[in-house]
Amino acid sequence: MAIGILEDKHLDNVPGTALLSDLGIVHGQQQRKVKIDEGAHLKRGTGKSSHIILIPQPSDDPNDPLNWPRWRKEACFWTLAFAATLDGALSPMVGPGYVLLSNQFGVSVDEVASSFGSILLGLGCFMLFQNTLATKYGHRIVYLSSVTVMFIACIWSAVSPNIASIKASRAFQGFGMSALQSLVASTIEQIYFVHERGSRTVVWSFAILAGITLGPLLYSYVIQNLSWQMGFWFVTIPLGISIFLVFFFVPETTYNRETKTVAGSEKDSDKQSIEDVKSSVDESVVPPRKSFVFELKIWNGTFSNISIFKLFFRPFPFLLSPVTWFIFVSHGMQTVWLSLMPICSSTIFTIEYNFDATQIGLTNLGGIVGIVLATCITGPLTDWGTVWLSKRNRGIYEPEFRILFMITMLCGVFGYAGWAVGTTQNMPWIGAVACIAMANFSMIVSGSAAVTYLLDTHRENALHILAMSNFAKNMVLYGFTFFANGMIAKRGVKVSLLILAACQAACWLASVPMYIYGKRVRSFIARHPEIFIIAAEKKEQN
Repeated sequence: MAIGILEDKHLDNVPGTALLSDLGIVHGQQQRKVKIDEGAHLKRGTGKSSHIILIPQPSDDPNDPLNWPRWRKEACFWTLAFAATLDGALSPMVGPGYVLLSNQFGVSVDEVASSFGSILLGLGCFMLFQNTLATKYGHRIVYLSSVTVMFIACIWSAVSPNIASIKASRAFQGFGMSALQSLVASTIEQIYFVHERGSRTVVWSFAILAGITLGPLLYSYVIQNLSWQMGFWFVTIPLGISIFLVFFFVPETTYNRETKTVAGSEKDSDKQSIEDVKSSVDESVVPPRKSFVFELKIWNGTFSNISIFKLFFRPFPFLLSPVTWFIFVSHGMQTVWLSLMPICSSTIFTIEYNFDATQIGLTNLGGIVGIVLATCITGPLTDWGTVWLSKRNRGIYEPEFRILFMITMLCGVFGYAGWAVGTTQNMPWIGAVACIAMANFSMIVSGSAAVTYLLDTHRENALHILAMSNFAKNMVLYGFTFFANGMIAKRGVKVSLLILAACQAACWLASVPMYIYGKRVRSFIARHPEIFIIAAEKKEQN
């Protein structure tokens, strides 16, 4: 039993469990010893990570994204992080002006929220389609299309003369946003090793949430002093820059890496865990490195022989995976509760503090504080923590170690509940802002842990599961836009926030059984390839 994780009764070597550290001989709770020298021939990291066995093992091909030079990986990742910030800003940025716009258009606040919230409808519906396109045609063309569509849609929104046009333009805008909210997780998996992914996922989560908080903050000044249309015109500037950056710094990251597992002794589980991370070296001549100009191609052919129709329906069998539901409940629904804040902020702060649009926008500073603090703490902590736990587990890494960091979801519970209680105690606005900071802190830490766990457990299929989770999440959130503000006005701020606190607590409870039974879940997935279409796809491709 690995630090509270139940061992599987069917497989001696469960996929995902691997040797992570070779810091000499590590003593486990059962006083067994593992001779790490057995993995001496495997590739390791460099510098401070020289003791880390690389998972997955990279090939000898210089064009393998795992072998890219550090500057190239960083340029690709930070370009996508910048675009993800803009992506996060587009959805909630109009929130502080909902009350003002309801008076301008002569409609209810909920109607304004649902019209501008139609971006969630487009985002959710296209989430599964972009996943299919990325698998078939690669990531680069999807990213380029994504930022281009976002750019065009912002211009459309800026020139929209009425609510109907706004609703259509925002739905189209959602089509472009989808890739940056799920596909980046797959790119992280393609260019980084296991021990590097946690911090990258934290930064990606930070980028999206930074946009969610900064968007309403900046837009509130524009809508209060200029017009709601000018906000969209201003966003087109950084979006135009992002098109340029994606074209030059985000090459194709999809790489078909041929691997095979070297047979090992079935009786020696520790030795077999080493064998699980081995990759065969291609005996053919190593191809030359592709030039920078060559990689600027927009079209890179196809990367799968499977038809578009089969690729589209491929994610649905993963609904039978408990990991899928865990990600939806703990990550997706937590995002819903947090996203309701900017959607309802105009109503909440108008009722409680009689704020105008600019003042409502400034309340998002609490979110900025929360996500900056979370990023500074968890960036190195998640990766370092998993290595530390692996050392205490006889050098064996279990993906469930990531779930331990999800205890920070309780910060969100305390944030929502504290805000609710404060409304009856004449709490000053700074107290409400502090509660928003706690909720954002919770989302960054626990959200990145959940996504990284998904990458570790489902690997190349993580993209499909994240797409389904995000689709469901956005549909739920879009449904809330029709009545959330009305519910707050009717039931009151205190009751509404207490409901959010209870929902957040229920989402956290899902992490407890997932941690305990996670290894058995991974075994179930590995023992039923016919359900998850893995074996059938490989046979068809070969």
